Amino acid sequence: MRRLQLHHWILIAMALGGVLGLGFHQLGAGGTLDPSVVATLAAWAEQLGRLFLRALQMLVVPLIVSSLISSVAGVGDLRKLGRLGARTVGFYLGTSALAIATGIAVYNLLDALIPLGRWAPAWGEFASEPPPLATGEGEIRGIGAVLWDQIARVVPSNPLQAAAEGDMLPIIFFSLVLGVFISLSEHRPSSDADVEGAAEREDEERRNVRVLRRFWQGLFAVMMRMTVAVIALAPIGVFGFMFHAAASQGVEPFKGLARYVVTVALGLVLHAAVTLPLLYRAFVGRAPSQHLAAMKPALLTAFSTASSNGTLPLTLRCVEDSGVPRRVSAFVLPLGATINMDGTALYEAVAVLFIAQATGVDLSLGQQVVVALTALLASIGAAGIPHAGTVMMVVVLRAVGLPIEGVGLILAVDRVLDMARTSVNVWSDSIAAAVVSHFSGESEQTSEGP
Repeated sequence: MRRLQLHHWILIAMALGGVLGLGFHQLGAGGTLDPSVVATLAAWAEQLGRLFLRALQMLVVPLIVSSLISSVAGVGDLRKLGRLGARTVGFYLGTSALAIATGIAVYNLLDALIPLGRWAPAWGEFASEPPPLATGEGEIRGIGAVLWDQIARVVPSNPLQAAAEGDMLPIIFFSLVLGVFISLSEHRPSSDADVEGAAEREDEERRNVRVLRRFWQGLFAVMMRMTVAVIALAPIGVFGFMFHAAASQGVEPFKGLARYVVTVALGLVLHAAVTLPLLYRAFVGRAPSQHLAAMKPALLTAFSTASSNGTLPLTLRCVEDSGVPRRVSAFVLPLGATINMDGTALYEAVAVLFIAQATGVDLSLGQQVVVALTALLASIGAAGIPHAGTVMMVVVLRAVGLPIEGVGLILAVDRVLDMARTSVNVWSDSIAAAVVSHFSGESEQTSEGP
């Protein structure tokens, strides 16, 4: 008999929590059962879900820090990357920004057509801080002021304090800078000064820096294993939150959840089928159908495994089959599997808007810009493994002061959406490889040898 996978257990937990919760909700509403008993059961189920979230929060800081530092420091000599690196990073940031804009636009359009309304009032009281656009008098500040505050917050006065307080934007910034300088220190040119012992000291410094880089790589490997272990507990968290939502709110959470799934799916389809092919045709000058045909094995594997890292070897082969030289693909694709998460960025932005509306928080345009910026930075730190975007969701929610308890309902449908957004991530990586190859003047008809 085939062993059930994690996403099967999550779906079972979702169904079980929803059915039992709705049953108790009906019993309490009909007077068969004391409503206080139903409320107590729902509260205990919520606490069960929160326990899972606490374990998830435990991973956020060390996972992001080790992921960013190890990936940036492991790129190699940044000075030698030159235009190749600049073009790659620029294209990745651009497509992620377009994905976020698409998700936010689709969400607002559907919200205008089918208002979601507030259905989780109990969660709103757990927001740790007011949304960043609110002033002391409850007035709304201008977008320019908010963006400047967001930029100023990125630079930490004390990285350790930011880590202790869970202030993720400064942590992400510091991790990126530290990774860059580890790489620069390890690959810095030798001094020409004819000083006795200078060469030996420089060699020793490089060895020490190399040890530091390996430390962060080792920590990232350990954190990945811890993340997989904690994510394995997701069915427990899903059951708790689904039981609580269904028992306390009835069928309303499921209506909202259905619209959330439709919104994310529509946004992913538009980005993958419209935006990225248009970029390919505009920059490469060819129809994307041939490239898509070569990428089908990788895209199907990404969809089934929900892991861009696990799909990477196949992605490399498919991209080379499409005509991208190995010299380009060997740099662009591993970097993309780490920092280019178009589908994840879109999903996180939409999920935050969904949770905000469900908890009765009306995010203005300026606040949505803050969500977009935070989702863009958070997607860079998302590991290429199943459900890694869930960990990053905590980052985005905290950036705008929303309750992280909202992650519980997102988890209920996360597996299916994770499969879809991983395919979009891999598709975007392949488009980037083709575009960078074209602008680098490399041949796109035959791939090079190693």
